[in-house]
Amino acid sequence: MKTIIISDIKGKTGSIIPYGLNLAKNLESEVDILHIIDPRTQHGVQSAYSDSQTVVPGKKLSHEEIVEREKKFAEMELDKILSKEASRLNYPLKINTIIEEDSLEKRLKEHVNSESHCLLLVNSVHDNFIFHSQDEILEVISNLNTIPLMVPGGQEYKDLKEILMITDLTSRDITLVKDKVGFLNNFKPVINAVDIARPNNYEQKESKGKALEALIKDRLTPFKTELNIITGTKYTETVLDYIDHKKPDMVMLLKNKQSLFARLLQKKRTEKLIKNITAPLLFVK
Repeated sequence: MKTIIISDIKGKTGSIIPYGLNLAKNLESEVDILHIIDPRTQHGVQSAYSDSQTVVPGKKLSHEEIVEREKKFAEMELDKILSKEASRLNYPLKINTIIEEDSLEKRLKEHVNSESHCLLLVNSVHDNFIFHSQDEILEVISNLNTIPLMVPGGQEYKDLKEILMITDLTSRDITLVKDKVGFLNNFKPVINAVDIARPNNYEQKESKGKALEALIKDRLTPFKTELNIITGTKYTETVLDYIDHKKPDMVMLLKNKQSLFARLLQKKRTEKLIKNITAPLLFVK
């Protein structure tokens, strides 16, 4: 398995790179850090300073000069972060830094497809350089054949011992998890499977949960599991309140179009979750 981290060195929030390196260490995973310079966003601009003997103040930089300057900046910033984190990790982690000019989505697809199994980490806050909106982040990661993990900027790393999985408790959901997240075995986490019910539907949901409880425990072996049905009239608000109460190390969202949970993944609700959840958010699809 490989851990791929999308560079966020130009963002206004803290970087997720330290989190990703610590996660990769515990996964015993090789790491690729991708810094992709999209040629569509790089245009000739006036230089306010001289950064080499060939560029004078006020000279309009060519596209090639801008790209070259960006590559040098990325190399310098990534070296700073990696040099600082290497001593903290105290582990021989293999890290590859890839700095290229290309279409982000095209390069990501090529990179992901070249790996048999990989985990993709992306900052949940767009940086206006690699990603220009939250919509773009969601669109790009949803089109990739990988498992995306959205991490809040500057997130402090914690071992994944408590994972909250939001689901409608269908057997298909559970099978999906078992097949996709075997990499979590290293952490031996407790998975708290949570379904949300309206007050007038609680008894029906509880009955369904009890009927599936043995199946859930069996299909999620070797993970330890808990099952909780919570009530609320507003789905997303109820989810956020519960997450705030439980403070899990990771939240897992299951994208199952045939379930009621698909409503949670509608654009506005997903954006609200991303903006308000302070834990890493794993999309299983």
